[in-house]
Amino acid sequence: MIELTLKEAIAASGGILVNGETIPGGEEAVIRGITLDSRKAEPGFLFVAIKGERVDGHDYVEKAIDCGAVAAISEKDLPFPHIRVESSLAAMQGIAAYIREKSGVKVIAVVGSVGKTSTRQMLSCVLDEKFEVLSTEGNFNNEFGLPQMLFRLEPYHELAVLELGISHFGEMDRLGRVAKPDYAVYTNIGNMHLENLVDRDGVLRAKTELIPHMKPGAKLFLNGADDKLRGLHTVLPAIYFGTDECYSVHAENVDQIGLERTDFTLVYKEKTIPISMPAVGAHMVLNAITAATVALELGLSAEQVKAGIESYSPVGHRGRVEKLGGITLVDDCYNAGPDSMRAAIASLKGGRRVALLGDMLELGEKTAELHRALGEYCAENLEALFTVGELGAEIAKGAEDAGMKTVHRVSMESAADELQRFLKAGDVLLIKASRGMHLESIVEEIMKRK
Repeated sequence: MIELTLKEAIAASGGILVNGETIPGGEEAVIRGITLDSRKAEPGFLFVAIKGERVDGHDYVEKAIDCGAVAAISEKDLPFPHIRVESSLAAMQGIAAYIREKSGVKVIAVVGSVGKTSTRQMLSCVLDEKFEVLSTEGNFNNEFGLPQMLFRLEPYHELAVLELGISHFGEMDRLGRVAKPDYAVYTNIGNMHLENLVDRDGVLRAKTELIPHMKPGAKLFLNGADDKLRGLHTVLPAIYFGTDECYSVHAENVDQIGLERTDFTLVYKEKTIPISMPAVGAHMVLNAITAATVALELGLSAEQVKAGIESYSPVGHRGRVEKLGGITLVDDCYNAGPDSMRAAIASLKGGRRVALLGDMLELGEKTAELHRALGEYCAENLEALFTVGELGAEIAKGAEDAGMKTVHRVSMESAADELQRFLKAGDVLLIKASRGMHLESIVEEIMKRK
């Protein structure tokens, strides 16, 4: 972590120190780490007490102090050294913003409705070829996670690639105040979180709350294929990326090799670079082009870009491919929306294309309509469809209305058994739904039986 004194933490948090008489060094004590988990508190750490839905961190302040924490950030008056604040979350964000500024690191924000994680990971793989990069891990892309990522900054870091995720108006504004990006990559503006953001215009408005908080001289990287981004008016210079030849960086001769590799030629100015990317789908080619566009702007060579793209590998339940006997399983159940569902289905290649799909959440008043439309797409692009959940049933209805014959509505408990009975050697199975459906449990059950 970028070290700071307790005095700096107090100023950045907007709080006041209470019961600090016993702290060795007083306000000049050095903070070497910040944690929300009392079990991870160590000498020199600052413990942030957050009141959650099920656990109140204030109940663990004593334990953190006993483990050596210098002090706690607290919304309550306690008989231990603590920085008293109105909001522990706001205090944590204030300290994170201070650390971001103190570090001097260049920040690249990755923003969009779908594909943020794979784009961020691809970009990080490429930039790792030249820079020391801190990259968002797991789901640390929200108001709680972003500060915790910035706490991991070290003096040797040169770049931070930070994924920023939102579902409500105002959230990106608060994230922007913390991240203060030098660059922002916008992947797309899609039909996600419509329950709160209403429509794609609302999504665009919410996502672009980031722009006023960007650093002087900042640049935007925008997906030129997205109509909302293409029409975005901003005072910041914008560099557009895409798969078409009109972009300075684009791909030619795209050839998907099974479900594990895509070969293509990366074209940049007058250079042509053959790339063998260990991922499949048109959306992954776009991610590679996005990463290449940003990296070349930041001074990487074409050879470094090639090496970075070819070092990519999927993370978690995001397009992971598993061979299970004669079956190929595509585990993409981390999250889903209408656009990402279609992209995943379109990438399937091999024998019978089979999908187990579930609810897409937070789509607002058009929820049923969007699920049925996806069902129509399934009818055109799959040989068999299994669905779980109430909204999954709408996908099934859309598929049946479009003439699809092999449609099965199953429960979470019966899905693995039903699939096992249906699947045969050579089949390709996609499993995908919104994260709240927890389809990873079905993936794990299928994996156990391999």
